[in-house]
Amino acid sequence: MAIPFQQSELVSAESVALTDAAPDAHGITISDICVDARRGAHLKNCTEILFETSSVSELCVHLRSADLYADDFRVSVVKKPRSLDVDSMELAREIGSFIGGKPNLSSPQVVFLTVVTSEKIWFGRVLSNSDGIWQEYNQRPYVTSSSLPARLALTLVNLVASPGEHLLDPCCGTGTIVMSAAYYGIRASGADINPRMVGATTKNLQHYGLKADIRLEDARIIEGKFDAVATDLPYGISLVKDTVATAEILTNLRTCSPKAAFIDTRDISQQLIDLGYRVETIIPVPKLRLIRRIFITSNDDQ
Repeated sequence: MAIPFQQSELVSAESVALTDAAPDAHGITISDICVDARRGAHLKNCTEILFETSSVSELCVHLRSADLYADDFRVSVVKKPRSLDVDSMELAREIGSFIGGKPNLSSPQVVFLTVVTSEKIWFGRVLSNSDGIWQEYNQRPYVTSSSLPARLALTLVNLVASPGEHLLDPCCGTGTIVMSAAYYGIRASGADINPRMVGATTKNLQHYGLKADIRLEDARIIEGKFDAVATDLPYGISLVKDTVATAEILTNLRTCSPKAAFIDTRDISQQLIDLGYRVETIIPVPKLRLIRRIFITSNDDQ
């Protein structure tokens, strides 16, 4: 994948969370973990590497002896960087000539991916692709000017939760985090102190046929045990009032789950430490003049 410089830390963090490995300078992650790439916000696909070579001629030697066969297949070539002096179409045709079976360029059942860099060539079979559902969620019926972008919300979920776990967003707003969690098989619970936001989240979930437990509740007093917490902390025009409210929310949430991801425009790292959280990492998410920060925390006091 191509990684925008401003998002490199965020993309790397998601890669590590999903695959336990960081991408290289080309945006390529090599890992022994096979992850379902459908839930990736930045992860494009998961590919089983069949051959790793240093040249096209070496790759052809491997392909000639591999006796690969697949009906309805396509060969895709990705160059890193795109300016690399390689004819992608010609290379795809050459690789395809070594594969038995019938090609299908428009609707393939099997995709063989070749990634070419100036140092190495990887060839493999694509196992899963990101479904990009976050793009659809950006068009959800109910949204506010401060709503979290859907791609960022999905990244936040991936940083702390996995399918089958129970995630809480105690300040759910219009439900972007809850929706992302629910879609990918994570048991999602959401709460908000504002009845309008509870209604908006509920209607957004209904629009996409998703299910989650949504309640009208104050994050400062919410109770329960969860596998993870992920939320965009509330902030507004009254800095003192909001700082106090944030402290009360964080104090209450500290024993709700062993891991959490908080988003804020302020640097709340020392506040988190003072309240007993262990700050594992801080990920800046800049956009124009606004810099959000993701604080990944852990807590053993359960």
